Amino acid sequence: MMKTRILTVLMATFLLAAQAFAQQKTVTGKVTSETGAAQAGVQIGVRGTTFGTVTSNDGTYSVRAEVGQVLLFRLIGNAPEERTVGAADVINVQLKKVATNLNAIVVTTLGQTTSQRSLGTSQQSVKGEAIAQTHRENFINALQGRVAGVDVTSTSGVPGASSSITIRGVSSISSSNQPLMIVDGLPLDNKTLNTGVLASDAPGSLTAFSNRGVDFTNRAADLNPEDIETVVVLKGPEASALYGIDAANGAIVITTKTGKAGEGGFEYSNNFRVESTNSRPTVQHVYQPTSVSGGALGSFQYFGAPYPSGTKFYDNVDGFFRTALT
Repeated sequence: MMKTRILTVLMATFLLAAQAFAQQKTVTGKVTSETGAAQAGVQIGVRGTTFGTVTSNDGTYSVRAEVGQVLLFRLIGNAPEERTVGAADVINVQLKKVATNLNAIVVTTLGQTTSQRSLGTSQQSVKGEAIAQTHRENFINALQGRVAGVDVTSTSGVPGASSSITIRGVSSISSSNQPLMIVDGLPLDNKTLNTGVLASDAPGSLTAFSNRGVDFTNRAADLNPEDIETVVVLKGPEASALYGIDAANGAIVITTKTGKAGEGGFEYSNNFRVESTNSRPTVQHVYQPTSVSGGALGSFQYFGAPYPSGTKFYDNVDGFFRTALT
């Protein structure tokens, strides 16, 4: 009895497998270009499955699929094609070139545009939408990781912190390595990072800020990312041929948005961020400074005598750490 049941199960499995196998068929064909040349290396996959193949050097292929399934033909630089398996055993496909990105136009100098593929210098473009979507308060930080060879260094993570940018590394140890920035044909100085570069901080100046360490942020932070149409980064000293010696470290050409004839409307976007401190430093109110003379504080080399009873203290720490809304 047991042997009969086992035999019945095996026969049913064999019949089902044979039926499934019978539904599949071998599809062959050839993939060519618009000129009729054979296309080698075309990826052919069966939609919804992990089965597929690649065309040989003469453009031919062979793949097993069921009637009703869809074959996907893909090759870099060509538009993808789809074919549904029907009664025919031979499916030939002709791929069409996609060259929209090859003829991209980029801005190089004031009022000058050229085809990207015709330039002999290294450059890379970033759309303004991609920069605005990062919601950075300093648009320079949005270029980090988006342009090859560009290194962005931020002084800190606080709102308004300055950022410096270098292209293809440091080339000078005594002067600025930042690229020249051009906004709609006008140069923009991005070199003012801290008080150390100000004229008022020169040795002997009576108005020096060197003991404050004030960060005046970089001037490129004044640009509104929403106003940027495109950013073209010209890399290396080749940019100096267009903008002079100031572009020896490269150039960043920024084109802002302008109105277009025949088109009306407006765009609105908004974002905000709330920042607060996790903890605040503890200030001791037990011992005075080293010396106190006439109500003026002296040195802070070590703790002095205890504060007199009834001394009034001011919470300067709480007044400094405020929640920032940017």
